Amino acid sequence: MRNFTVQKSDFHKVACVEEIPEGAGTIVIAVHGFTSSKESPTVRRLLDRLPAAGIGVVGIDLPGHGTEDSFEEELRLEACIDSLAAAEWYVNGMYPKAEICYFASSFGAYVTSLYISSRHHKGHKAFFRSAAVNMPSLFLKDDPTEEEKRLFEELEEKGYFEQGFGLGKPVRVTRGFIEDLAAHDLFALFDPDVLGPHKIAMAHGAVDAVIDPEMAARFAERFHITETVFPGEGHSLSDHPETPDKVVDLAIRLYQEDFPAK
Repeated sequence: MRNFTVQKSDFHKVACVEEIPEGAGTIVIAVHGFTSSKESPTVRRLLDRLPAAGIGVVGIDLPGHGTEDSFEEELRLEACIDSLAAAEWYVNGMYPKAEICYFASSFGAYVTSLYISSRHHKGHKAFFRSAAVNMPSLFLKDDPTEEEKRLFEELEEKGYFEQGFGLGKPVRVTRGFIEDLAAHDLFALFDPDVLGPHKIAMAHGAVDAVIDPEMAARFAERFHITETVFPGEGHSLSDHPETPDKVVDLAIRLYQEDFPAK
């Protein structure tokens, strides 16, 4: 396992970790969720499981996340997309013959969905775990709670507030990030096939209290995505000990499919 950084065109750096087996014909870029990092249990499981199947993994930290270089960059949607693009540029340069795929969790799935719908990229397979298909609605609500009102008052006073949704270390949320979310409705913007055919699969918990399972199901149905729903599972998809490996098994199955036709 190797830790390294990739520099973006604006000179910000993306903290990365990789595990690439010799002769890997497929390399997966792993994108974590909100408040998480490349050190998350999910990314660590991918680093352990996928190389054993002959698949390489490159995990990245999104801006404002982790504890290394990426943490110093302001959390903005374009910055997140730029980080994913930089990781893909690195993979394509180092392993030009490898098939690139994506594994993205929650907010990372939201970012990856926007990326494959708007930027030229090499990958055609993506696995979305607990995808935050309605990410803007976590912050922009018609009827906010008193706590949410307090946070937006703090935003007006300081220009930012910190939010973690009880998932991990709180992340600094700026006015710019809120404006980014308001302008990026995934149901309106998701269109990866405009850049070529894609095969996408989703896994979601039936009792996810963070991202509404009904919204995930609606997204999957609208865009003809195969979705696996795990009964009794919440947002982390780890309430039952065997579920994390079942999720990885689904992803491996997707990555090993011959698509698109070569």
